[in-house]
Amino acid sequence: MKMIIWNCQGAFRKKNAEILSHKPDILIVPECESTAKLKFDKLTPQPFDCYWYGDNDNKGIGIFSYTDYKIELLKTFNPNFRYVIPLLVSNENNAFILLAIWAMNNEENPIARYIGQVWNAINYYQPLLAKYPVILAGDFNSNQIWDKKTRVGNHTDVANMLKIHDIISLYHQQEKEAHGQESISTFFMHRNLKKPYHIDYFFAPKSIADKDYKLTLGQPEHWLQQSDHIPLFLEIEGFDSKLSLTNSYYAMLQNHIEALSGVAKNKLVDEINSINELAEQMDAKEATVFEQSTLIEKISALKSMDKYLQVLH
Repeated sequence: MKMIIWNCQGAFRKKNAEILSHKPDILIVPECESTAKLKFDKLTPQPFDCYWYGDNDNKGIGIFSYTDYKIELLKTFNPNFRYVIPLLVSNENNAFILLAIWAMNNEENPIARYIGQVWNAINYYQPLLAKYPVILAGDFNSNQIWDKKTRVGNHTDVANMLKIHDIISLYHQQEKEAHGQESISTFFMHRNLKKPYHIDYFFAPKSIADKDYKLTLGQPEHWLQQSDHIPLFLEIEGFDSKLSLTNSYYAMLQNHIEALSGVAKNKLVDEINSINELAEQMDAKEATVFEQSTLIEKISALKSMDKYLQVLH
């Protein structure tokens, strides 16, 4: 399997030919315009499947399959984390969860911007990390060198949380380098070779990382003609990933409930029954945006009450 990350710095419809010449199975493109603007077959080759998310048609994150992998948004998606997108990626032989990432600013809550968004997201999606094979890939807009900046969770916190679930950075394993000491950069501010940073990553479970893989980074002198980021090319030999997952609101909710402490499950029976009923109703018809927001709020409230009860217990 070949996966590619490339923050294209906009206008992907004008830049896709060269990155697609590398024949990805899965391509993750932060700062990509909407599928309507890409005009498949006219400006962009038609993918087998794709998913795009953004606040406006000009810039979001696109995830494209150019082989037989299907891409499906998980019902557990929480749009409060811009943009950390949970997707089921599968074909007849393999299935895994992809958290496609373009870590964004948060003007309303500055301490939760960039890596803070990723930190909040992996805490919310922790039931997925604990139960399924999850690959995190994209533009994290983060490096350990900025750990001292005020955040709800810094780069080291994120890497350590993922390590608890046996999920590691493939670059750092391959190159045997520590976070914050990368010898190869992925981003050049203002396309200036004198302003290099390493902020794009593939994190993968050890079950995948222990297989034969090769991570290659594009040459800045070439790719900076099109973007301030260079692409990351990941090839995994003998890729083998299975999971059994029902993508429904009820099933996704059960993952969150299973992760609650025993005291919370005992004390919050009425609240859990109520939210279970809501999820079943949402699965029985097309869920509204209001229902989706309500479900997310109730899940977050359960987790907050769980923490409170554990302190009191």
